[in-house]
Amino acid sequence: MKPNPTTEPVGIREPETAVEPAQTVLLICVKFGSDTETVQYLESLRKLQGQQDLHVLVVDNTVGAEMPEPSTVRNFTFIRAQKNLGYFGGARSGLSLYLREHSMPDWVIVSNVDLVIEDSQFLGKLAGLHGRARLGIVAPGIRSALTGRDQNPFLRIRPSTTRMHAYKWIFRSWLVLNAYELISALFHKLRSAARTPPGESAGAREDRGGTIYAPHGSFLIFSREYFLAGGDLDSPYFLFGEEIYLAEVLRKLRLDAVYEPLLEVIHQEHKSTRLVKSRKLAREVASSAAYWADTYFPLK
Repeated sequence: MKPNPTTEPVGIREPETAVEPAQTVLLICVKFGSDTETVQYLESLRKLQGQQDLHVLVVDNTVGAEMPEPSTVRNFTFIRAQKNLGYFGGARSGLSLYLREHSMPDWVIVSNVDLVIEDSQFLGKLAGLHGRARLGIVAPGIRSALTGRDQNPFLRIRPSTTRMHAYKWIFRSWLVLNAYELISALFHKLRSAARTPPGESAGAREDRGGTIYAPHGSFLIFSREYFLAGGDLDSPYFLFGEEIYLAEVLRKLRLDAVYEPLLEVIHQEHKSTRLVKSRKLAREVASSAAYWADTYFPLK
């Protein structure tokens, strides 16, 4: 089934007063290093309204990591991984541990730690999506602190086979990959500045929400229905490319990924992986790009 992209708004209304979400939310933060960013992230979560319905679980992939200072978030759990499990590997571990003592929550959020949520009514707005038919994943606005752009939608429509195999070959070169990353960041920063009138914030001129192909992987909001329908966090690659994996899982399950810009987080991106990638990380990128192209976009 092909996705049906639309520019129709999702339908969240800005609440006039604080909304208490009648929902349960599990937020799994996966970190590797980034201790300062983690503290800033948890501090922003402390300011969210609806704390009674939020459980925060930090999975630390840093070998030998120490237990952090107790978080001021009401329901907080810290997991020290015995080895680096990767992004979705850490998320799977956290979700498995949570489900030993709890039922599946209404929402499971999987995120990096180099983010902050400045909107205190974020959880209340999320509650406005509860019960939407065929909803698998919510893609919030992810405002890049580096470029000013919204990183969602990651892909509005399914890419062509030619495009995916072009990435496969381009990313084989460490130099070409890093040149691509740097040029892309510069391009988006300049475009964001050009589109934003003087005195107006970069987030003021939003795209309208709607159904998309792939959400950005740094902050993913899974509905309960995603897991009940057979969805998982079993991306076969250690790092990178989880967006394509999830998009293809959603297509198989006939569920939607929905972009909702009224939900917004700020992304202090590349704190964990850095904008200029090491040769080791570049090999991970190249390997995952080849896998996704060959698996989901095979050449005829």
